[in-house]
Amino acid sequence: MIIFILLSLSLTLEDAIEMGLRESPTYLQAKKQFMITQKTNASAYSTLLPTASAGYVEARTRSRLDGVEIYDSVDSYYNVRMEWDLTPGDFFNAFSAHYGNSSAYFSFMETRNQTIYEIISQYLNTLKLEKLFESRETAVKRTENNLNLIEEKKRLGSASSAEVLQGKVNNLQAQYDLMETEKNRKLYLLRLKKLIGFAAGDSLLLEEPKVDFKMPKKDSILILAMDKDPLINEYNSELKKARFDFTNTSMNSLFTVSFGAVYQYQDSRIPNSALLHDNYDYSIGFSISIPLFTGFSRVNDMIIAELRVDIAELKLEEREKELSISVEEDYMLYEEARKKLQLAETTLNFAEESHTAASERYRLGESSMIELLGAEEDLLRAQYSLTEARFDWYLSLYRLKRLMGRLYEE
Repeated sequence: MIIFILLSLSLTLEDAIEMGLRESPTYLQAKKQFMITQKTNASAYSTLLPTASAGYVEARTRSRLDGVEIYDSVDSYYNVRMEWDLTPGDFFNAFSAHYGNSSAYFSFMETRNQTIYEIISQYLNTLKLEKLFESRETAVKRTENNLNLIEEKKRLGSASSAEVLQGKVNNLQAQYDLMETEKNRKLYLLRLKKLIGFAAGDSLLLEEPKVDFKMPKKDSILILAMDKDPLINEYNSELKKARFDFTNTSMNSLFTVSFGAVYQYQDSRIPNSALLHDNYDYSIGFSISIPLFTGFSRVNDMIIAELRVDIAELKLEEREKELSISVEEDYMLYEEARKKLQLAETTLNFAEESHTAASERYRLGESSMIELLGAEEDLLRAQYSLTEARFDWYLSLYRLKRLMGRLYEE
């Protein structure tokens, strides 16, 4: 056992989260997809900037007529060209791309939070089952010792058959509970290893988290949740993007304005600052066009853009309502878990006192073995209840931390 502990990797909750963020396929895919979206949307910014090109051309032109060469020339020249085309729609598209990137970022942050919370949940449930497993092992050993003691007393005539049967039932139940807990512990541990990138055979020694977080009042939690929630921020960005798209579509339905400028140098000599200044041509233009009839396509585009604004508004309103209910529900569960933890601690104190008194009464011959076994069973149940209450409280705490945007701060 000592060698096993030495070979096990000691793992804190923070370590597990960091490993999960490096190893989780779902999180890594979301991160790559966010980067792709950013780069894709970045093309909208490029339309605000001029384009420039430079090149060298060498061409030979020959002409023959009835076998007689009448034209043969070689032309070579350098070319530098700068061009800048702008429309108001380019600016709207740039703003739209900005909010599109913002929406993609908050969508990615929601995936990140889901990944972190899943790691926390698996970690705490695994640790809870490990604590319960230790208690179950102790219960099996205790019921075995009690059964041996009862059977010995039965042979000596100081214990009844009912006490022997009770001892056997307690021992079998303890073995069943141990097997069930061991199975669940292994399942949760395997899931945790998968999340954080460990092999199935790796040994882990989980540490209980240290909680030094002071829970604010419910109203403060709601304010923080509305400000930090990734989905609300994502839907806000989607709404702003939809509004810019609608404005752009509406403007194009009324008229289209564009500005263009071209500068070009072309000469047989390598261009320098003097040549660029002397040998060039340029053009600057401004145009406005008013659509007269487009087969109703612009009208349909406006309707679609307006519907997208409506959808974005509905999504945002629904999320705000959903979040307010989540805060109410999770805060209620947190308060309930906190009170249950206090009750479980008090119950354990009473169960320990009751077990001590029953042991003393049994030693003095004032009670039966069945009464002592009942006190031991009450003590075990109180220990189990305290373990479950403590980890239920941990989970309720982290649920609220997730809503407040404080699930994991690097």
